[in-house]
Amino acid sequence: MLVIRILYGRDNFQIREALTQIRDGLGEGLESNTSVLDGSKLTPQEVLLHASAVPFLASARLVIVEGLLAHLGEGQRGRGRKKAGADDALQPWRDLAARLADPEQVPPTTVVVFVDGELSKTNPALVMLSIVAEVSECLGLTKNELPPWIEARAARKGLRLAPRALGALAQLVGPDLWALDSELDKLAAYGAGGTVDVEQVQALVSAAQETKVWEMTDAVVAGDEARAVGSLRRLLDEGQPATMLAFMVARHYRQLVHVKDLRERRVRQDEVARVAGVPAFKLNTVTALANRYSWAQLAEAYGLLLEADLSVKRGLQDDESALQLVLHQLCALAPGRARAGYTRSAASRSG
Repeated sequence: MLVIRILYGRDNFQIREALTQIRDGLGEGLESNTSVLDGSKLTPQEVLLHASAVPFLASARLVIVEGLLAHLGEGQRGRGRKKAGADDALQPWRDLAARLADPEQVPPTTVVVFVDGELSKTNPALVMLSIVAEVSECLGLTKNELPPWIEARAARKGLRLAPRALGALAQLVGPDLWALDSELDKLAAYGAGGTVDVEQVQALVSAAQETKVWEMTDAVVAGDEARAVGSLRRLLDEGQPATMLAFMVARHYRQLVHVKDLRERRVRQDEVARVAGVPAFKLNTVTALANRYSWAQLAEAYGLLLEADLSVKRGLQDDESALQLVLHQLCALAPGRARAGYTRSAASRSG
């Protein structure tokens, strides 16, 4: 019997896992019997052509259509509500849905999977195809669902986690399943068949998380706004608290001040690293950034960070909004960047 599936949602990992399960369940010979179609460049006739083909030397054929529902939904924005008819842009796709469900036009050996990201429940293409398809919305895991998922995933990799280690991993990495899967691979290699305890998880995973935070703070101080915003978004999505990230940004500027001061006083390099709290492997990078900043720019950066902190404490902004705004302001302040109108002089702030 023909199977039509829709996999969509914000959790790309769950979508890919569901797609893998579908593929694995179809048996051998799929290499030459799988079509992956770009939904933004597709016609209904092309979908039907691929879906109606008989599998070659295999028991099934898989047709994957990526991004079609979002593409069709965007095309309907601003059109208002219209009756289905010849002038309706979705009508050819309605006809396709009926043909896909017709065993006389599409053989029962075909599986068609529509894959998309986040969609509105009212997306017209989603509503239209839901009539003939089995729909799975992949929303990600809740806080309570994470530990059992981690435990099951670890077991599949031959990894044993102590109970506290499991909780620590969930807390450190958060709900990003791609990141969790990657960390489990590292822990499995590290554990080599033994039980991994909480101290080992904290040592290995915390180092990886700190590297990600360094990437964000380095981008902010260097004025690389696109990289800084992308890194911040990923860290927040992984469950890192905005208050901790704001502290790390402030710490990075504090380190710049220490390094700049100590280098100007010709203090030995090992002592600079110790006093500033900068890892030895990062010292050259931080020193180069500190040399680019004037004392006036560092003072202004401190002022912006103070304003962000006060705006949260006064209830004017939440932690995440304040962090996002000050990140843009600090990037605009970086040496070599055009002033983007975010910052104000120290005099205007004091007034």
